[in-house]
Amino acid sequence: MSNSSNTTQNFDTFEEALSKNLTVVLCGLFIFYVNGALVRIYFSAPSFSQEARYVLYIHLVLNDMLLVMFSVLLHVLAYQPGAIRVPLCYILVLASGTTFRNTPLILAGMAVERFVAVCLPLHHGHLCTADRARVFNAATWCVSSIPSLADLFLSLSERSLQFYISDILCYHANLFISPLHQVISAAGNGICMAFVWATLFYTYVHVLCAARAVSSKGQAQKAQRTILLHASQLLLCMLSYISPVFDRILISMFPLLPTKVLFGSFVVAHLLPRVLSPLIYGIRDKAFKKHLKGALLCQRGTSTIKVHV
Repeated sequence: MSNSSNTTQNFDTFEEALSKNLTVVLCGLFIFYVNGALVRIYFSAPSFSQEARYVLYIHLVLNDMLLVMFSVLLHVLAYQPGAIRVPLCYILVLASGTTFRNTPLILAGMAVERFVAVCLPLHHGHLCTADRARVFNAATWCVSSIPSLADLFLSLSERSLQFYISDILCYHANLFISPLHQVISAAGNGICMAFVWATLFYTYVHVLCAARAVSSKGQAQKAQRTILLHASQLLLCMLSYISPVFDRILISMFPLLPTKVLFGSFVVAHLLPRVLSPLIYGIRDKAFKKHLKGALLCQRGTSTIKVHV
């Protein structure tokens, strides 16, 4: 993931740079605090680790925490020119891109799990096990890392050895200079989003049909709402994809405020969805919602959580 706000750091005054970095760090700490409460609830009850949907959900939370960590680090380091070695910059940028692509794939897996629970209830017990969910989580990392590895190998073939022992202003455009990198990034993101949207559409339509076909519609309608929730989470995720378009529009409208526009876009499109998306799901889930307040206040008493499929 490329942090567009980094490219304008040279135009910020010291006070602006300080306030922006402080804001980003505080936002990151807040996201870690909220998502950390969700993680605490998950590990407080062994029953959560036995349910596929919660294994997928906590993977989403942890993945977003990693993404926030990489994003905050890259933003702060962008204001320290020459302070980071190229290999470390590669690790941060490629890890950020991998976690960024991971989020929609996890949402697709969560939608499929609800689809199986409603449309194939007799097979749900052996198809959607916790172990299978963990295998799926590992597979998402493998798939998400393919564009990052392609970028890395292409860059290795383009750059001289001297480049890799130098210091660099760390952001995506300084590492990857070939137009082919943009093609790889666009293709990887496009294929990923097309697959995820197709998955959500397919699962929602079939769950909708199942809801109309059965007399007891409670579980099917609940699954419908859950898949629509995943779609809303995906829309939040897509803010990061479409933010460059809005950046150009807003900069054309406010040509004297490019750094402020890009910084606001970074916070709204890249940071806030990483706390809103998992928090919305956690609030909606009864088992999590019941103990969320206590976890946020660091209170005990989550050991008796009961999980309902």
